[in-house]
Amino acid sequence: MTSSTMSLSDMAREVGVSRQAVARWHRRPGKIARETTHISPLRSVAEAMGIEVPEADAAHPRYPRSVFVAYCQAVGLMDEDGNLVPELQERIAQKKPGRWTPVRPTLQPGTGSRRRRYYAAHVAEQTGLAEQTISYYAAQALGRSFPAPDGIDEMDRPFWFLETFQRYRTMAQRQARMQPADQPAPSSPDKD
Repeated sequence: MTSSTMSLSDMAREVGVSRQAVARWHRRPGKIARETTHISPLRSVAEAMGIEVPEADAAHPRYPRSVFVAYCQAVGLMDEDGNLVPELQERIAQKKPGRWTPVRPTLQPGTGSRRRRYYAAHVAEQTGLAEQTISYYAAQALGRSFPAPDGIDEMDRPFWFLETFQRYRTMAQRQARMQPADQPAPSSPDKD
């Protein structure tokens, strides 16, 4: 084994997930996947980075470490330095199952400019809206004030880039200014 490539088992051990989870990152999406998704998540990251992965189709697939790290940074498992994020380390230590949403915006692979992806939780926090509201509008693409997501990440989550995210923030600030001033509560006569 060379240190520059990783097997699916190596990847699973490094991020503390099952090999089956990593196998899903390697496999092509099934029939019910989005129409825009034609290749596996790991291969899509490799293509975005301009890296060939000839061993991806082998009986025992291997990916360059740089592709694995970029994938983990894109979905929020690793920080900019390639270390597991503290929230994930805590989930691993407590053996918490289930899907996990990134606490901080993640890195878009292949941009070279460290462009960030903002998820529904980040948008909701800044706009004061419920995360479910943002997710609903992302799924329905309703209303001009709620821009459609800029993309769907490798784990099928909608995300927005900073420019789109700022439109949300502007909208929330505008709505706050348009709220009528609170009426003072009627005062009761003082009793001495």
